Amino acid sequence: MKYTWLKALTPHLCALLLFVALAFVFCSPVLEGKQLLQSDMVHYKGMQKEAGDYYEATGDIPLWTNSMFGGMPTYVIYTGPSTNKVGILNRVFALYLPNPVDMFFVLMMGMYVLLCVLNFKYWIRITGAIAYGFATFTITSIDAGHITKVMSMAYIAPVLGGIILAYRKQYLAGGSLTALAAAVMIYNNHPQITYYTGIIALCLAIAAGIHAFREKQLPAFFKASAILVAAGILAILPSMDNLLIMKEYTSYTIRGSQSELTTDQPDKAPKKSGGLDIGYAFQWSYGKGETFTMLLPHLVGGSTSEKLSTGSHVYQTLTDIGVPPAKAAEAVERPSWQLYWGGQPFTGGPVYIGAIICFLFVLGLFIVHSWHKWWLIAATLIGIVLSWGYNFPELNNFLFYHLPLYSKFRAPTMALVIPQVTMVILACWALQELLYGKQTKAWLEQHLKMTLYVTGGLVLLLAIGGSMVYAFNGPNDSNILARYTQMLGGEIPAARLLNALKQDRSAMLRADGIRALVFILIAFAALWFSLKEKLKPVYATGIIAFAVLFDLFQVDKSYLNEDSFMEASNLENYIAPSPADEMILRDKDPYYRVLNATTNPFLDANTSYFHKSIGGQSPAKLWIYEDLIQHQLTKNNMAVFNMLNTRYFIVPDRQSGQPVAQRNPGALGNAWFVKAIQWAPNANAEMKALDHFNPADTVIIDQRFQQTTGAFTPAADSNARIVLDKYGLNELKYTSVNSGAGLGVFSDIYYPAGWKAFIDGKETPILRVNYALRGLVVPAGKHEIVFRFEPATFFLGRKISTISSILLLVVVAAGFILTWRKQGPA
Repeated sequence: MKYTWLKALTPHLCALLLFVALAFVFCSPVLEGKQLLQSDMVHYKGMQKEAGDYYEATGDIPLWTNSMFGGMPTYVIYTGPSTNKVGILNRVFALYLPNPVDMFFVLMMGMYVLLCVLNFKYWIRITGAIAYGFATFTITSIDAGHITKVMSMAYIAPVLGGIILAYRKQYLAGGSLTALAAAVMIYNNHPQITYYTGIIALCLAIAAGIHAFREKQLPAFFKASAILVAAGILAILPSMDNLLIMKEYTSYTIRGSQSELTTDQPDKAPKKSGGLDIGYAFQWSYGKGETFTMLLPHLVGGSTSEKLSTGSHVYQTLTDIGVPPAKAAEAVERPSWQLYWGGQPFTGGPVYIGAIICFLFVLGLFIVHSWHKWWLIAATLIGIVLSWGYNFPELNNFLFYHLPLYSKFRAPTMALVIPQVTMVILACWALQELLYGKQTKAWLEQHLKMTLYVTGGLVLLLAIGGSMVYAFNGPNDSNILARYTQMLGGEIPAARLLNALKQDRSAMLRADGIRALVFILIAFAALWFSLKEKLKPVYATGIIAFAVLFDLFQVDKSYLNEDSFMEASNLENYIAPSPADEMILRDKDPYYRVLNATTNPFLDANTSYFHKSIGGQSPAKLWIYEDLIQHQLTKNNMAVFNMLNTRYFIVPDRQSGQPVAQRNPGALGNAWFVKAIQWAPNANAEMKALDHFNPADTVIIDQRFQQTTGAFTPAADSNARIVLDKYGLNELKYTSVNSGAGLGVFSDIYYPAGWKAFIDGKETPILRVNYALRGLVVPAGKHEIVFRFEPATFFLGRKISTISSILLLVVVAAGFILTWRKQGPA
């Protein structure tokens, strides 16, 4: 029996070892102790620094941080150890491999599991796993540091595998695999990828239902569906520590309820979705023609940071107009020529799935007869159409406003993860049918030739014909030319240089066409000779697997290579304090804020690594703070900066350009008493009143809070003060002194879902003042004021998570054990 188990497991273990080896080969600098520079992860370190330090120092879970946007919950940044026991499996499945080797491994492993479920031949599974793991969209996501996205992508295929098993009447195995894979995916906390997985699963379920109806197997279909629904619920519950609190938090962010401000711009459509603004959400929309980067990666130029060579037309033009060769070479080798000429604001690279995978996908359209083909096609088309965003407003605008939860997400290009999954599956299915199916060889030869004509013709049309159709104009071409004119000095003929840039874009596309044809012909030849019985199917598959790997490695290395890695010590320099930071850090007051004006402060989390920043980086800012940014902070309203206790500004030195710190004498401190209340009839009036007011003397309050304060005139004598006694992330303690009943303004961001205030131990209502801050009516005399952040939803979620995650692990383990005993090692 042990021998049987070992024999059954050995091929799978060999496959996993191969995946580990390939991941290390691609990420070979990791073996030298180097680390990948991931821009988003550098920002992430800044976001969570204060919360992480607080947890290390106190052992208390930090639920709030003041390091970004004046203060916000830590739910999207850091909440300490999770109560979700599924998190253990997240590392176990990745074999505790170093980053980013672990991500490549789990991506390949996940697709391998699905292809095992589909009973494909061994080397076809290997081919599909490689194609999915090294698709270029994965590479650019890893390079950017989108770790939760990539880790969630790894579990799409196993989820589909579990669903397929269940619809095959393997209810126990299918339910267990679905619950396990879905639970780990949800744990990785990328709701958008989970949403797209749901779309694929829905397509699969509909196709399974139609198939069951035709085969008169509806009872089995409904039984499997019920089991899968139960598995889905079981998968969701362990992540309730995150999901419940995020649902509550989202309603206060730009992804949830809309701002209270009504638009004052007649040309701007009002926000209708209850989620993001559609213009913001659709910024990263793939062009319709751009979709063919799945076949030709440089169709629209690649990325916005491509490098040129000394063999380029731009280099030749620069030298021809008199730029010294060394200076011209330095210019073209800078990764900022923006060869990308598509419509996205910027991009790390194309969504390239591989010429061979595209060829096999088309072949699958012709020769695969399984009912599975239809849901794979449907999901592929849905993913492509969703990725077009504003380029197909007739449908996508409707979906944005009406499809449940869809308006919470941005970057439609992310929907191309759907065809990355489905095209690989159908491509592998085509291999299985052609090499091991039951169709006649003549029929297969006919459709293999037809596929060559279709894909080869499409390549020629796009790569050769495209040079005659496309203008190769980019939206940022004028900015590129202006930048290089300044860098190189002198007058550079802009029209001539732009024409050279267009020639380089066209040349890249033609080169892509040639290499695509080469790889397509390799795949065609391997399959043709196999059909002619001059090459064994396993060798044909091996050739295709190697060609797929070689193809993807070549393109991938343009976006993630040895230059992407650096010594760990050098990586730390990216977040080393500047002289301006060091000067500010000499101020040992625990609580004041900083604005870094040397960057875009509202897209920068690096400042948060050292200071409590006015800015930050987060896709889920509180909408009251976003309003403050748009209407006050970007207009440099010093009164608003002062009320936010902005003690320091980091600005560029006028002579050296280096960052220097300037102290703001007008910063009002942590809290103060005001002498007057200005009531505003609504949110618009409240925001407008901030344009011209003195926050030290006057507070502006929406009149809806008047029922809380009553007929109240605040008092503030010359000795009235509020002093911060203890600073913490979950608790703040103050002492107030005032001869009369006063209104205290606190330079803390208003957030009603969890913050409570106590005066001498008695809970007191918190007012929203100055649109975004907290205010309290404080009795006369000396008092202790305490603010505590106690979100009940968070603690409820953790209890549910603890119990349900243990239950899930027990149920899934039992399901697999029973399946093993019933069906054996196979």
